[in-house]
Amino acid sequence: MSTKRQLTEEEAHERAVRFSERYVQRGPYEFFPEPEVVDEVQKGLGENERIDGYRYCP
Repeated sequence: MSTKRQLTEEEAHERAVRFSERYVQRGPYEFFPEPEVVDEVQKGLGENERIDGYRYCP
């Protein structure tokens, strides 16, 4: 029996935001110029982690 706690939508989104911000800081990358698009991708990453356990690209 797994005792791993399920992430809430908000927690998963926050984790995806932190992950993507670190990813951009460490590499030669930058965010897409439209913040709404970036937010939707981050929400998708968080949702994938919450549901499937992996933060793969939406």
